Amino acid sequence: MNMDLSMDLADLEIAEIGAWPAVAKAACFGILATTVLALGYVVAVADKRAALAGAEQREVDLRREFDELAKTAAGLDTRRAGLAEARAALDEMLARLPVDAEVPGLVEDISRAALDHDLVIDRIELGPERLAGFHRELPIAIGVVGDYHDIGGFAGDIAGLSRLVTLHDFDLTPRSGPRDLELAIEARTYRYAENAPRPHPPAGPPGQPMPPRT
Repeated sequence: MNMDLSMDLADLEIAEIGAWPAVAKAACFGILATTVLALGYVVAVADKRAALAGAEQREVDLRREFDELAKTAAGLDTRRAGLAEARAALDEMLARLPVDAEVPGLVEDISRAALDHDLVIDRIELGPERLAGFHRELPIAIGVVGDYHDIGGFAGDIAGLSRLVTLHDFDLTPRSGPRDLELAIEARTYRYAENAPRPHPPAGPPGQPMPPRT
């Protein structure tokens, strides 16, 4: 037995492993099993660590996504209220666009405003209607004669009409006589274009409705 234990390892050959002493065989198999188990453990742990790192990163991403969704949900009621206000403002603006039958009444309102301010009407002429986006635009060339304050009051009355009317291209020229100024101005009124798609209000907080511009 002592001779087997003291056997020189150099005398052991892999090809003759079946002839090795029992102690040498047991030691060899023990080392091999330990190596295999150690390698298996290292590989398994490395895979688990990679999976854990991926799960942790996924958790960070999900928390960030949740925070963004929570912020969006918190402002949803405000956005809905703002959208409802924008739609109401849009409907109000569209309601102010005159139809064809109202244009003669609009010309009559302009004439009455000029007479109320003691202005002499030189001309009130309807121009060709133009299509501009979802609405049609009707220019009205106006020429009146009067003094400064009366002309200013007249312009204010036109801008304040219930129908949507904007004023453009002011041209104020001095002249001789008791009415010492001549005003040439273009008023524009608008009506909804029947074949145009209905405009959508902005999704953000609504502002004050503005008249259409070209």
